[in-house]
Amino acid sequence: MKLLLALMAVAACTSSGKKVTILPVTDEVAADAPALVGGETLQFEAGADATQVTVVGTYLAPDDPATRGCVVFAHQLSSTRVEWAPVIDALRGRAHLYAIDLRGHGASTKSGAATISWKGFGASDWEAVEHDLAGALDAIAARGAGPRCVVVGASIGSSAVARLAGAAPDRISAVVLLSPGLAYRGLATPDAVRAIQSPVLIVHSQERGAVDAATALANLVRDRAIEVEVIADPGTAHGMKIVAGDRAILDRVVGFIAAHLGG
Repeated sequence: MKLLLALMAVAACTSSGKKVTILPVTDEVAADAPALVGGETLQFEAGADATQVTVVGTYLAPDDPATRGCVVFAHQLSSTRVEWAPVIDALRGRAHLYAIDLRGHGASTKSGAATISWKGFGASDWEAVEHDLAGALDAIAARGAGPRCVVVGASIGSSAVARLAGAAPDRISAVVLLSPGLAYRGLATPDAVRAIQSPVLIVHSQERGAVDAATALANLVRDRAIEVEVIADPGTAHGMKIVAGDRAILDRVVGFIAAHLGG
């Protein structure tokens, strides 16, 4: 029998004045969700009409209830929120942490009565991820997170967080881009990066196209006199695999995030 952890959906008002519909979590959702140890399954409705999706993620509260610093994570293509475990373990207890399964991935595959998959996505579906991430900021604001968060993305997730950071700079305290692209899956990033107003960390390897994309985006940030740090890995790994495979890079990523926690 399904166990309903909440009897009804909650429309939570955030510090930005926006509302996000936080949905109850059933045993089925919790069981299907990828595991991040010590976290709480938190899901919300994102989008409208044909684009509406139930976005599912894992939320970890800070040890100190007064903490306002926050981080939202967006994974790479065909992955899930679990890929962020090494970073989350290093930040555990220090901030509000929320890693979501991007729409069409993991447990975020329900659109009304239909099931969706990233394999059938077009450009408009990927564009909607930016708005899903804005919903994630709203969801944790309702849990006490501050108005400005660090956003961290890998590959397609980095495209989405860059676009969010450019569209809503007042909500972002720093940006981490792992293996960013210029127009991956139709998500153009240069104009968004030009509008970013917070410090940026870019991590890339030597895989084809990675150096050129990272260099172009870093130069756009520098042109606006915004702080930017670039980590160049000598291998050919992609996205979070770069960070998970090198303890020194992991420590630098975690250090950057910790130094720029909002609140």
